[in-house]
This record gives sequence, structure tokens and C-alpha cells, in this order.
Amino acid sequence: MYANKIIVIGAGIGGLAAALGLQRRGFKVVVYERAQEIRELGAGLIVTANARRALHDLGVDEELEQRSSCVPIMYTCNYTTGEILREHPNAGIREKYGFATLQVHRADLHSLLMNAVAANDAEALHPGHEFVGLDETETGVTVRFANGAEDSGDALIGADGNASAIRALLFPGVATTFNGQVAFRALLPASEVPDRVNEIGQGMYAGPQRYILHYPLRGGRIMNIIGCGQATEWEEEGWAIPATNEEFANAYADFAPHLMEMIGNIPEGGLFKWGLRDREPLATWTTDRVGMLGDAAHPMTPFLGQGACLAIEDSMLLARAFAASNSVKEALVRYEGARKERGNGVQLMSLEEGRALQDPRIPRRTAVDRGLLKYDPVTVPV
Repeated sequence: MYANKIIVIGAGIGGLAAALGLQRRGFKVVVYERAQEIRELGAGLIVTANARRALHDLGVDEELEQRSSCVPIMYTCNYTTGEILREHPNAGIREKYGFATLQVHRADLHSLLMNAVAANDAEALHPGHEFVGLDETETGVTVRFANGAEDSGDALIGADGNASAIRALLFPGVATTFNGQVAFRALLPASEVPDRVNEIGQGMYAGPQRYILHYPLRGGRIMNIIGCGQATEWEEEGWAIPATNEEFANAYADFAPHLMEMIGNIPEGGLFKWGLRDREPLATWTTDRVGMLGDAAHPMTPFLGQGACLAIEDSMLLARAFAASNSVKEALVRYEGARKERGNGVQLMSLEEGRALQDPRIPRRTAVDRGLLKYDPVTVPV
């Protein structure tokens, strides 16, 4: 092996998927995470066929489907009345693309990936290590952590999210900016879900400058709720800032009665908010020995439901690029060449869809409408 050790910074879904893909192709990987415990605290996410092809290759897709929800029909609804405007059958997606769309609890996907990485190498995962710096030479990369630890490897992969410390170090001066959107999120136990919400299952309600989306997780035991709308200002950083049901309800007071009932039923302490932030697409994601993936490379707004999916795609192409190459530099060149147009392109598409969701004059084009599910990260050239 031309790379005896590959260091990954960030033990989220993208970092763990990359580690697992590299392990399965014979590479030794060490993953560092700044949190004291490697676990996923998030709520729901959508996993579509493009990402499921990679998860199948990684050996976790079948169990993920067993743990998740797979609604028969996804609905677009009138935001004031709840009337169904458009149906999106999941069976048709499975027939066309080979995999149906899953509604997934983020922690379930995260734990499957983490356990698989640890099963391959019990020493691969290192929590409590906050990345603070790196030194790149012709022969390798040395990384430094806030706790005083250092490690060296042949390559470094930044999978440390939208606020990526690696991206900030390699490309200083390209800060995130508040994009005028504030989102709410919550998980509602099945016992507290209004009947009409359960009947719909997955429903999107797009109103002027705002939308609400709900879908079931874990076979319907939990309902995931998201509200996203335009706001004039935002100060706080973070994506898990506590919010109140009253605050959420006041912002969406003209939405359908069953949605207001759903908001009112959110358990105390179970509602969070965050301000969405953007970066301009980067001209390059790599140096000779350092690369980035997921939100570190192409920060993704949630409007197409493709953030986790693109990180999984990146991870598969990264692993395949290392397997197909004879040097770290060649691997990273292959990876960026295979992924930059796709990643930056979907990043811009998601911003475009965000505008369409909140302006009825602009026609909506979902990930299915845009043909994003056709992409196969296991077979595309690298």
C-alpha cells in the first residue's frame, strides 16, 4: 500500500462512511472526533437511491432499511388546508432506481457505520481530539490537537462539517454567511402525532417564505418535524439551540390546523432551531495530501434532502480513488475530478430549491425531478 495510514478528521456520517470504504479496500484509517463521545444527536434525514447504492457497497444498507421508515407515498400539500396537491409514490422510485427512498433516524445510520468501522479496527476511533493545525510535507501530514496530541499519516481527509477547521486553515477568509433562513426541528413520539399527520406520513407544505415537512422514523414510532423560513437576522451559532413551541407556532400560525396541533404537542425541551449558513463553492477541495468531503467541501442546505447523501457519495468516490491510484496525490486528483462538479452543482441546486419552496411563483424541482437519484457512486468513473 502506498498509503500506510489515512487520517480522517470528523466522525460524522461522511467521515465514518469514508473510513469504512477505505478499510474495505485495504487501507488503515484513523478517525479523530472533537466530541468526547462519538455519537449522533440529530433527528431525521432522507436517504435516496444514489446514497443507498454506496451504503449497499459498504454492507449497511439492508439493516438500515430494517431500522428505518419507507413511506408508500410522499405528499405535497396545501399549507393552509392540508389538501393533497401532488403524490410521489415510493414504489415507482424503487422500480426506476433500484432503491426506494428511506426516512432515517440519523443516529441509526451513524451507529451502523461506527460499529462497522470499529469491527474492522478496534483502534480506529478517537474521540476527544479537537483539530487545531497541520503540517503537510512531500512525504506526509502531521496533525495537531487541542489536547496536545499529534499524529502523522500519508493523507488527511477533512470531514468536519460546515464549520470545517480544515477548510478554514486551507482556504482562509472564506467565512460562512447567514443566508436568511431559520429552521426548527423536533421529534414527536407516535402517541402525540395528530391522526391527519399519521395519515399523510411524509408531507411537504410550502407556504410564502416558509415550509413545514414531516415524515416518520423507525417504522412510525417517531415523527420528524422540520420548519424552515426566512428571517431578517440571526446571531447565534450552532444547530441545536433550544426553542419554544410558541415561537415555532407564531412563525407558522397560518398553516393547517393539524400542523399547529402537531407543533403544540412537541415535548418540552424537544424543539431546536438553527440559522442556515452558506459558503461560495470552492474552486478546489484538495492539496497534494489533504482532501475534504461532505459539508466541509460543499456545505449543503437542506432543501433537496441531499446533504447526507452527497457526503456518502463523496466517501465512496474517495475510497475508490485511493484503491485505483498509485499515490496519495493521484488519489486526491481522481477524487476531486470525479466529485467537484457534482458536489458544487448540487450545492447550488439546493439553494435554488430553497427559493422555490418559499416563493409560489417559482416551480419546484425535487431531487427526483432533477435526476439526482440516477447517480451511482459505485460505478461512475474515478
